[in-house]
Amino acid sequence: MDVMLGRAEASGGGRGARGAGRVAALATACVVAGALGGGLARVSQMPATATTGTPSITMKERVANVQSNGTYVAQRVFGWPLYGKVFIIMTAMVPLVLAAASVYKHVSDSDWNEAIANAYYWLNDVPGADSTAEESLKTTVVAQLIVFCGMFTFAILIGVVSDEIASKVDEVRNGNHKVYEKNHTVILNWNDQLIPLLKQIAVAKQEGIGFDKPVVLLADMEKETMDNVIQDELADSPPLTVVTRQGQAHNSQDLDRVNAWSAERVIVLHDGSSTDPATIESQKATAVLNLRAKNFRSTTCTGPNVIVQVPHRLEEIDDSTSLAIDLTDRPGHKNGEYAFVNGTSELSRLKAFSAMQPGGNQLFEDLMLQSNDSAEFYTFASPSLAGMTFQDAWRLFNTATLVGIVNEDGMVLGPKDDAIIGERGEIVVIAENKSEIARNLTKGRGKVKEGVIPRPGTQNLVMEKCPIKMPSPKKLFVIGWNEESPGVVHDMLVLAPPGSSITIIANDDIDKKEIKGSKYCSVKHVKMDAKKMATLKSQRVHEADSILIMPTSEDSDATQDSHVLATVMQIAHLVTNSTTPYAPHLVTELSCEVAKQVAEDVYRGIGTVDIILHDNLIGGTLLQVSANLKLAGMFDFLLEKEGKELYMRPHDEFVTVNDTDLYWGELCERARVRDEIAVGVMHANGELQISPRKDQQFRLCTGDRVVVLAEDWWTPQSVKAKTR
Repeated sequence: MDVMLGRAEASGGGRGARGAGRVAALATACVVAGALGGGLARVSQMPATATTGTPSITMKERVANVQSNGTYVAQRVFGWPLYGKVFIIMTAMVPLVLAAASVYKHVSDSDWNEAIANAYYWLNDVPGADSTAEESLKTTVVAQLIVFCGMFTFAILIGVVSDEIASKVDEVRNGNHKVYEKNHTVILNWNDQLIPLLKQIAVAKQEGIGFDKPVVLLADMEKETMDNVIQDELADSPPLTVVTRQGQAHNSQDLDRVNAWSAERVIVLHDGSSTDPATIESQKATAVLNLRAKNFRSTTCTGPNVIVQVPHRLEEIDDSTSLAIDLTDRPGHKNGEYAFVNGTSELSRLKAFSAMQPGGNQLFEDLMLQSNDSAEFYTFASPSLAGMTFQDAWRLFNTATLVGIVNEDGMVLGPKDDAIIGERGEIVVIAENKSEIARNLTKGRGKVKEGVIPRPGTQNLVMEKCPIKMPSPKKLFVIGWNEESPGVVHDMLVLAPPGSSITIIANDDIDKKEIKGSKYCSVKHVKMDAKKMATLKSQRVHEADSILIMPTSEDSDATQDSHVLATVMQIAHLVTNSTTPYAPHLVTELSCEVAKQVAEDVYRGIGTVDIILHDNLIGGTLLQVSANLKLAGMFDFLLEKEGKELYMRPHDEFVTVNDTDLYWGELCERARVRDEIAVGVMHANGELQISPRKDQQFRLCTGDRVVVLAEDWWTPQSVKAKTR
């Protein structure tokens, strides 16, 4: 009793233990007193009942009030910060240790020092403490009870600490606090092209062409939802750190939350959550205005490069984003660079291109999608090339293909042989990666062997024997009709060789102005249900050269895919049950890889098919431009009628009947005779080789085509000029 009351002991250790006991007892008493006092206070404040002589509250209710108040106090305590909760637990341990020591001292011959030490060791499972070494039954039972109680107290402590750690982890994971990254990549908004873009960024990072810093995504979606989708979709991609924040791209405070003004680049996606085009464009314009506004940045920061996705070209009066660029692009007002990435309109041209030249989509996928086993466009600057002619420069590359130069006037694809490379020595190259370009220019490493590339002018006579041929007329069908169809038909008319025809099968009312034919190609509309096999059979679509399938855009992606797959199946059936010696080439668009694989499997062994995955191509284009803004518009250049475009020419326009194995360098020189650049080979079996080695040998056969960067595919004037 003396000990419990804090009276003097002869031992100094006992004094310390008693002092700790008093502190613990006082703290515990305060908690209990608070609970009881609160409960009693609540009891005292209860109004008396109206019945005279009846107690205002029963004992059961009094106990319930005390319990409720105690629970409330406990909840308040466990709502404290971690150090507060640990302090309470450790404080509560002191009387428990003393109580256990008192019991142990009572059943053993130990003094207070030894009893307190053993109780503490056993309660906290201190390494080296052995509770099984007691000699008597009483002390053994007490020791085991102390250990048993310690299991609960230690579990409470571990639970509190682990819960605190888990809550902090969740706070970091689900929190929306500011990001303090610098020179990172910021993506604004969420749409269907986001995941393909992130996958492309992951591949680009793996190949070492940038994007070493984390990618920070700002979108008006729940953070947990974004994190889960990204984690699932990027599970099979190379490692990529993506930090998500919930917010609006046009809100300057949210832009500050992702530290957008310190980013290396900001990619503004076309918001997929809104259906109002005017709202989307105004919000994108506001985001661009905020990003390029000087007042938000430090005087030493020029701001990020801004890449804006624009699915459709807008009239100047409706182009708010360009207006925001113009307003912030003032003399003396430094800003990062900017670029626009078009998409949907260019893909309509790709469909027309693929219908005229089978394999066109495969060609563009190879060039526009970042991959470990394909070649892409790069700009590269080397002082050693400054002042050199294009004719001399392209011969320096053995494992890459020089296709253009970048001067003060901008990018020039397929320049003349006498074009001079500018002072910076900047060029446009097709290669597997930038390091491959550097190796080609390193002395002795990329050198082309003697004789691989013939001297200029030595192939002129050979090319006179291989004139350019007029493409044969095309019999084309368009199955279905949607908002994109008029543009596709127009692009097909531009490319269609003389004598071609386009038949549109759709149960729609189509304005005749949208399907007016040209001098070289007629257009006919058959108003029938294109989903029925009877319709396809009656129009003999299986006899076409190419068929373009255009499902209704008002349907969901899954419904559109089902219509396309059903049409592919019907055409496959018609072809296999006909006597036609060939199968039409199919061109269509699908929304996912699985549907694409199904369509290819259905038509495998029957004919060829070009299936466009819209989101993948747009994501690849966004990546290419984000990595190098000078490539902005490349997609446009390669499909527009003006300037140099990609075409596939028959093998016999480059080889004679007497040719056997030829170096790729020889074929490149033959292409230069026509002021074209040979880019690759599309083999008859569908295998595509882009930018082969100059010293690789080929034996081109019937069905093989040479991919060239040329002024045009055909026109009567150009054919006449090139065959003189």
